[in-house]
Amino acid sequence: MPESRPNPFNVTKASDFNDEEIAAYFVDIPGPGFSALANPTSPMPMLIRGGKGSGKTHLMRYFSYPLQKLRHSPDFVRGIREEGYIGIYHRCGGLNASRFRGKNQTTDVWDSIFSYYMEIWLSQLLLCCAADFASAAGESVASQTNAVRTCVDLLDSRELMGSPTTFTEFADRLHEFQRMLDLEVNNCALTGTLSVNIRATAGRLVFGIPKVLTSKLESMKGLQVLYLIDEFENLTESQQRYVNTLLREKELPSSFKIGGRSYGFKTFKTLSGEEDIKEGSEYEVLPLDVRLRDHKQYKNFAERLCARRLIQAGYAPSPSTNLDDLAGMLIDAFERPESDSLLTADTAFVLEKYKGRDLPYFAKLRQRLGDGSSAGVAPGIRGQADIEAVVRTLELPQYPILEKINIFRLYQEWRTSKDLREDALRISEQCKSFLNGERTGEYASLVEKRKADMLAQMLRECDQPQRYLGFDSFVEMSEGLPRNLLVILKNIFSWATFNGERPLSGGKISVASQRQGTRDAAEWFFDDARMPGDDGASIRAGVNRLATLFRDVRFSDKPSEKAVCTFSVNLSACSTEAQRIVNLAEKWSLLIVVAGGQRDRNTMRVDEKYYINSMLAPKWDLPVARGGALELNPDEVNSIFAPGLTAAYDELLRNRVDRMMAPFFGARKRIENGESAGQAGLPLEGPNV
Repeated sequence: MPESRPNPFNVTKASDFNDEEIAAYFVDIPGPGFSALANPTSPMPMLIRGGKGSGKTHLMRYFSYPLQKLRHSPDFVRGIREEGYIGIYHRCGGLNASRFRGKNQTTDVWDSIFSYYMEIWLSQLLLCCAADFASAAGESVASQTNAVRTCVDLLDSRELMGSPTTFTEFADRLHEFQRMLDLEVNNCALTGTLSVNIRATAGRLVFGIPKVLTSKLESMKGLQVLYLIDEFENLTESQQRYVNTLLREKELPSSFKIGGRSYGFKTFKTLSGEEDIKEGSEYEVLPLDVRLRDHKQYKNFAERLCARRLIQAGYAPSPSTNLDDLAGMLIDAFERPESDSLLTADTAFVLEKYKGRDLPYFAKLRQRLGDGSSAGVAPGIRGQADIEAVVRTLELPQYPILEKINIFRLYQEWRTSKDLREDALRISEQCKSFLNGERTGEYASLVEKRKADMLAQMLRECDQPQRYLGFDSFVEMSEGLPRNLLVILKNIFSWATFNGERPLSGGKISVASQRQGTRDAAEWFFDDARMPGDDGASIRAGVNRLATLFRDVRFSDKPSEKAVCTFSVNLSACSTEAQRIVNLAEKWSLLIVVAGGQRDRNTMRVDEKYYINSMLAPKWDLPVARGGALELNPDEVNSIFAPGLTAAYDELLRNRVDRMMAPFFGARKRIENGESAGQAGLPLEGPNV
């Protein structure tokens, strides 16, 4: 086997990096950059929301004091002053918030203890940064001592505090209070009691200490203290109310950036009369994954992000290699057919595999024509000779993709056809004109719009796996979540190594390794992006049913839309339960909402519009690129997302797909009930046929 080299995409979570690695792996987005998006000097608090892996933690840690020191070394005092803020990073996972509930204590008791605990924790973090910053800035001992004494006076009780004269000593005293509180909280379940002295009013230290520091220390004058509170989803609803109250009652020079997953903001209520904090006036929102997904430079950002990984892992020619210079290396690392407008390389396997044999898609056409002839719904087809004449007319052996287009075009004509043999001749003539350079007609438009789906059908009919190939496809699949891209590349790299290849070290990563890696990534995403409990099961079941509908439509004889992975619906008319599951699926990033929705064809009402996260495409053989949208009615969406409607869903799947299958195109039931083809309503009327 070839010598194994490290997988540059192995670590995908920012929480697994130390400060030096956060700095080394950080890549800014082209243009104004992340600082313009997050605006760390703004006094307006911000909620940084996004799906798992959107980069919230990496970004917030980048704004923290340890990273400020690293990027402005050796004169970090000057650098921080130029930035205008000092970042105090806190990860809520460290609180082990679940300790602060139950144990025979009331919610009010736990809320008071939690707010006090958070108060002294944030204060310790700030004091430690202040001690380091003041020392580096050359602040006099006298001014620091004066500031410390003023900070101590913020406490309601100075019992056991002593007389600290440095920021470090004050932080140590607060740490002792925290340990005493830990002891009480941890043993409460055994003792049944809590003996706690709350020594500071909520908000007094969090807001008071920054005021003291910026007024008493010359080096900190004009700086904003930015509290960076990450993994907000780990807090309970009542604990989040305390943080929301801090946002509402914020006092300068303090501000907040609150990072959490889209589903993790459980409430916007405060402790101030249960009022909600108000977006726009009391906080602003940065939907990080949405901004990345919609950013015109996201692909360039993704290339530079991966290039940084290559440099750190030693794959680049030099540690000083320009990130943009490695983009070509990433593009060239993956094997893919040299595609042209007629996909000759992509379809070459057909000519090799079926040399001298009947092609599966023509065998299926023969069966459809034969069934239609027997049922009297195949105009102009009176026997096997007519069937063979149609097949020969549509054949074009050197261009398999055009053969599929020809068959698809015949299925489109079938519903209104008077003679399928004549239709086949007309399609053949259109195909010849196209090959002779005609690029403005209906046939040319059909080739451009449908060839990707026809290739997908061909792969399926010829027992070939679907192909998700190339770096650009992986970027599109990531849907604005950098971790998704890293997971895809991590799995592909692992499979390439297992398959005896030398990924990124010579040669290209094979189609097989890419296929295996993307499928593993899709399975990981579906398993990782799931809500626990019954709601999680309902979300997964709903997405599974929706994806199955999309897949069956895509591989039908006459799919109504190209690249179908999107649907629209008047969601307000759906059942409450279906609405809830759809909204949860969107918050957990399994569904992605399309801004602006879609206008209903008949009423001009603007309906909600969603598509399945492209990370899931390999799991159900769906397209990565989005095409048309299925218009679903509320009953159909209820059958997909509301639990317990299996029979209704089966009926939906049967009706929707039957409309797109020759020879009956949805009219089979009425024909089987004894109606003639004309009585049965061929051509069938209805939406999306």
